Amino acid sequence: MLKNYFFLNRQIIEFRSLLINKKIKSVFTQEKDKLVIEFDDDENLFLEFCVNHSLPFFLIRDFYIRAKKNSMELFENLKERIINDILIASNDRIIAFTFDDSSVLFFAIRGKFTNVYLKLNTAFHSFKKTENEDLINIETDLINKQYINEFNVPEFTEEDYHSDQEKLKIKYPFIGKEIYQYAKAFEQKNLIDGIIKTIEIIKCNNPVVLPDYNNYEVKIGFKDLPMLQSDSKYFEFENLNEAITFYIKEFYHLSTLKEKKEFLLKHIDKELRRISGKQNNLHTIIERGNKEEEYKHLGNLLLINISKLSLGMNSVVLDDIYDGDKSLEIKLDPKLSPQENVNRYFEKAKDSKIQYQKAKELISGIEHEKNKLLELRNQISDSINIRELEQIAKKLRIKMKPEKIQENVADKFRQYIIDGKYKVFVGKDSKSNDLLTTKFAKQNDFWFHARSVPGSHVVLRVENIKEPIPKSVLKKVASIAAYHSKAKTAGVVPVSFTLKKFVIKRKGMEPGKVSLLKEDTILVQPEIPEGAEYVEW
Repeated sequence: MLKNYFFLNRQIIEFRSLLINKKIKSVFTQEKDKLVIEFDDDENLFLEFCVNHSLPFFLIRDFYIRAKKNSMELFENLKERIINDILIASNDRIIAFTFDDSSVLFFAIRGKFTNVYLKLNTAFHSFKKTENEDLINIETDLINKQYINEFNVPEFTEEDYHSDQEKLKIKYPFIGKEIYQYAKAFEQKNLIDGIIKTIEIIKCNNPVVLPDYNNYEVKIGFKDLPMLQSDSKYFEFENLNEAITFYIKEFYHLSTLKEKKEFLLKHIDKELRRISGKQNNLHTIIERGNKEEEYKHLGNLLLINISKLSLGMNSVVLDDIYDGDKSLEIKLDPKLSPQENVNRYFEKAKDSKIQYQKAKELISGIEHEKNKLLELRNQISDSINIRELEQIAKKLRIKMKPEKIQENVADKFRQYIIDGKYKVFVGKDSKSNDLLTTKFAKQNDFWFHARSVPGSHVVLRVENIKEPIPKSVLKKVASIAAYHSKAKTAGVVPVSFTLKKFVIKRKGMEPGKVSLLKEDTILVQPEIPEGAEYVEW
């Protein structure tokens, strides 16, 4: 309705009594798509135009803070000019402000050419930059229009009463689709009676604004139009300027509310997916049980039969002296030596015990965290208060406007979660490696790379620098770094690791190349180790 011809017609009639004989003090812009006229009087009035074709409007403000910087004077020839009259084209959405020296300021709503234009003697200027050829055509069109300063009720003919909507649209293109919608809703004898009734309501009734917080929409119209249902919550105003001011405020409020809600819900859903994955992982560990004794049992059998083992064996069948000399097939890693295979089972016994105990400790905390997030999700969905959403963001320790790299992290890097807690990021290519190391990684994060072979940069995020990272976690991250390298098929791979603050990129280095000021090395098997969960996005 804000862009409807009859809405604008009603607006210029109301504005005439407020603006005629006002002297212009200055014309300036400090926001994209907005032009402001300041008047030289004791009332401190400002006339604001918005030429965004999605939300074009003009309104009067009694308060406006002009920025000290990024404010630019325009249309300086209008200074000291006095408004003579405010008119509307008889058949188009063009408002004309005439001045005491025959200058005319046009506000034209016409798609991408929505703009403010100034006709000054023989010159014709536009607020938003317009191509010369377009400007010439627009000038010709605007100055040849017929303008009126009264409410324009079309004089329908007898033939019009028997015409359908398509014919009427050709003859009266300025009526607008909303008028037809309301006209049909009134269920008059014919369409013209419905149109006349709708136009009469726009001419005489108080304006209303209907915010819809569920769908993030706001409508502006007039009392008694079919837009109002019996249970509609609306705000009624004495004049259009107050209604438009409230409408614009609610429009931006709901746009911001929608943006912040969607951002927070996206974050909550991502966290819920992460926590659900972690929860499932912990349940799997608990259901599997503590296999410490089982792995120890196998390790001891291998140890006492180590002479029967040799490099390259995939498995071995041994008599189980601890269980009535039953035969037992034990799987081996053909790339490991006999002693390394024995050690591997004792390490698995130790890891199984730790994982089981940790899973039992973590599961209740994870469930509590999940329930808390679900409560916050409901709170976010129900909220219509931006401040409340900002408080929730603060509670979640996230910024409402995150850095672009953080927002799009899933697109740039692979990600793993180790032991349901430690975040690991893996570069996908040379450019991604550079981005991961030079932009994303924090100074106290751990950085990994398979030594002397091409491979991914790998970063272990350190959330709390006061909490030491277990050696078992460093070893698992190193295995991931070896797995994402050209040495993926090797038996054992040396992996360099250090804190990110000791990783530098010198000027002129190729993408993905860095220098280490300090490093340690760890020997690992290239693999995605047990306890490492790949995060799907």
